[in-house]
Amino acid sequence: MSQRYQLRCRHGCRSLAASRAFTLLELVLALSMVAIMAASLYAAMRVAFRAQSGAEAAIEPSRTAELVFEMIRIDLQNIVPPTPYNVQTVTLAGPFQASDGKDDRGADGDDVILYTTADAPDRPSANGDIKKVELLISTQDGTGDHVLVRRVTRNLLAQIEPTPVEEVVCRNVGAFNVRYYDGTDWQTTWDSTQLGDVLPTAVEVTIELQRPAAAGQPPRTYRFVRVFAISCAAPAQDTGL
Repeated sequence: MSQRYQLRCRHGCRSLAASRAFTLLELVLALSMVAIMAASLYAAMRVAFRAQSGAEAAIEPSRTAELVFEMIRIDLQNIVPPTPYNVQTVTLAGPFQASDGKDDRGADGDDVILYTTADAPDRPSANGDIKKVELLISTQDGTGDHVLVRRVTRNLLAQIEPTPVEEVVCRNVGAFNVRYYDGTDWQTTWDSTQLGDVLPTAVEVTIELQRPAAAGQPPRTYRFVRVFAISCAAPAQDTGL
C-alpha cells in the first residue's frame, strides 16, 4: 500500500469520526431539553399529589365519622334489654344509663352505658356474650387530645369487677352528644331503672371532629348526626307519676 493511499485513508477516517460526534453546543442543548422536560414532569406530579392530598383531607372526616357510627350502630343493634334486678336471680343484662355532661373544655361530653352482645373483630374470644360497654370522651395523657373511647367489660360474673378494656374509637373529637327518643319527645338523659326497665325507641348521636387548618387559623370543626332505631325498645313509662 502506497504512502499516499495511507494518508488519504487516515484523513477520511478522521473526517467520518468528526461527522458522527456531538459538539459541545449540541450536548448543552440536549441537556437543557431534558432538564425542561424533567421540570415539567415534576410540576405535573406535584399538582397531582397535592390534588390527591386535598381530596383525602376533604373526605377523611366523613369517612372517620362513618366508621364511628358503624361501631355505635352495631352496639345498639345488639343491645340487651334491661332485666329487673332480683337478688335471687343472676342477670347479666344491666340497665341502660346515659348522662348529659360536659368535658374539660365545656363542650358536649355525654356518657352512655349499655349492655350488648356485639362482636369484636379484634377479639375472637367471648363474642356473642353480654358485655358492658361505656362510651365517653377521654383525654389522653401527655397529648391533650380528646378521644372517644369504648370501655368494654367482658367478665360480668367476676366477684371483683375487672378493669375494662379501653378502645379508642376516634381521635380529635370536638364534642360527643347523645339524645334519646321515648316515643314522644327527645330526652337528653336516660335511666332505665327509673323508666320501667325499657330502652329508648331511638338514639340520636352527634359527633364533632376537629381537624387542623392553615397556620394561624383555628381548627376546622366537622359536625355529623346520625339516628339509630332500637328494635327491641318499648314505650317508656315515667314511674314518678
